[in-house]
Parts: sequence; structure tokens; C-alpha cells
Amino acid sequence: MIDAKQAFQAAKQQATGMLGERVFRLEEVERDTYKGRDVWCVTLGYPPDPTLADVVSQMRALGFGPLEYKLFLIDATNGDLVAMKFREPSIQ
Repeated sequence: MIDAKQAFQAAKQQATGMLGERVFRLEEVERDTYKGRDVWCVTLGYPPDPTLADVVSQMRALGFGPLEYKLFLIDATNGDLVAMKFREPSIQ
């Protein structure tokens, strides 16, 4: 079994492989089941354009700036990627 930290590292590694070098930020992590598999649901936030990462992170620190989100479903047993989904932020 892997823990939440390991699930985050696995999601970040998969995100880098699929989306390229970006500044990934952990937004949410929770345990769930997906199609009968025990998974970690890891949501990562990142700036839409890697060339804007520094500007966006400075704006984000002030409460401004858009981020995109991806949900990574990581197998809780072995750390394999089960699925990656677009994650729409909810307004609360």
C-alpha cells in the first residue's frame, strides 16, 4: 500500500510526463474507489503556460491568476496511474 505522499509523488511524476515541466501544486488528496479499485484521488493545480509560471505564482500569492486542474487516480496498492481527468474547480 502507498500513502498520500507517495500518491502525490506518483501523480506529479505522471503529470510531468504528460504535461511537461510545470509548477505543480497539490490541491486535494483523498482515498476512494474507482471501478472497483482502491485509489488515491490527487488533484494538482498548475499554470496553463509554463513560461508564465513565475508571473502566475506571484499573482497567485496575491490572490489572482488562473490555474488549471487535473485529477489523477493513483492505485493505492502499487502507485500505478489508473486515470487522469480534467478537474473543474467548484465555486463555493
